[in-house]
Amino acid sequence: MIDIASLRKILIVGYGVSGQSVYKFLKDKGFQLFVYDDKALGAPDQITEIDWEQQIDLVIKSPAIPFMSHNRHRVIKEALMHNVPVLSTFDIFRIYNPKAKIIAITGTNGKSTTTALTYHILKKAGISVEMGGNIGIPYFDMKEAEWYVFEMSSYELASSQYLDFEIACVLNIEPDHLEFHGSFEEYIIAKHMALDHAKLRLISYEDRYSMNKYANQNNVIKISTEYEPKADIYVCENAILNNATNRVAIDLSGILNLRGKHNHQNIEFAYAICKEFGLQSREIINHIMSFTPLPHRLNAVRKIGDVLFVNDSKATNPGSAARALDSFFGYKIYWLVGGRSKKTDPMVFIKDHISGVQKIYLFGESMDEFEDIFDGIKKTVRCQTMKNAINAAYKDAALEKGPSAVLLSPMCASFDQFKSFEQRGEEFVKIVEELN
Repeated sequence: MIDIASLRKILIVGYGVSGQSVYKFLKDKGFQLFVYDDKALGAPDQITEIDWEQQIDLVIKSPAIPFMSHNRHRVIKEALMHNVPVLSTFDIFRIYNPKAKIIAITGTNGKSTTTALTYHILKKAGISVEMGGNIGIPYFDMKEAEWYVFEMSSYELASSQYLDFEIACVLNIEPDHLEFHGSFEEYIIAKHMALDHAKLRLISYEDRYSMNKYANQNNVIKISTEYEPKADIYVCENAILNNATNRVAIDLSGILNLRGKHNHQNIEFAYAICKEFGLQSREIINHIMSFTPLPHRLNAVRKIGDVLFVNDSKATNPGSAARALDSFFGYKIYWLVGGRSKKTDPMVFIKDHISGVQKIYLFGESMDEFEDIFDGIKKTVRCQTMKNAINAAYKDAALEKGPSAVLLSPMCASFDQFKSFEQRGEEFVKIVEELN
């Protein structure tokens, strides 16, 4: 592990939330810092040209700064050419917290909810624990604790050198962030970095990539959302069963704040982690029921007559959208889709969940792509903007009898018309609240 105390000058690449947090942390420790950012203007100690021979002893990259051989950022490339070490923000946390006990949670979908739920249960149970990472809380903004629950992105896992976890979970692996990693195979490797550096590993029985590699290894807990008695924890008739006790651990029918099969998986993983702390099932259930779901994840915003408006702006890939569609089985669904496409064939994921969809309302730069994909499968309506899509969907849904849902589960990144999925979700809520 690098002796950071012996270094003089440090360059931080990327001055977003993570970059700002590590900058303040190291500035308070007296380091001479420089900041490089392609977009941010007016950052403290910002430079545009770098004298590698005189200026820099260490580079710290923010998670989203590309570093792979096919897309390596110019500054990262120059640092490596000059033999300047490049570390991640997680690496800096680990250097300053070598004894920290960390629970790492990753996966293509569900990691934020599982992270927040696990933290909530442990905190309510009186465990000394803090939460951070990709969930939006930088490592250096947290209070000191005995345990940390981190949501780990594939970006951070792939670029970190000092990974070391007490417990690591991979909830699922589906194609995502392929432009960053270069291939699905590299993306899988990044996710598995969490498991490769953990004492106890939790994997999904339905995730063949993780099962093929880890199923027969020691210190592995296998979790299934199906009736699969070969798994250590599985679901049977709307209940979670623990194979070790052969008893019902959690009655899912009584948990109304986390609906849908995907949330059942989130609950299973959180349950498995918390059992490692010796918590009893009844205590875990009570804390689950007091959990407030994260925003922009299948949140019911408003109901007008029989029309339910649902904000699932966080569904930025087809797999996540498929889970949303499945959660509203029995509803007539008016589906809002659009944004910056992930260039993944959605029909692989949604073909078994699309029967309840009445129409698809397209907006953003992906309209042409999805109009072609859904041609002959479902009727599509070109709306240009999300506001137009909401108004058109509500007009059609209001004509139906029985339960219907106007569902924003856009299956795309937000960056064509919005700054983030949060802003997109907030705008959805604002528009819906203004409907007559």
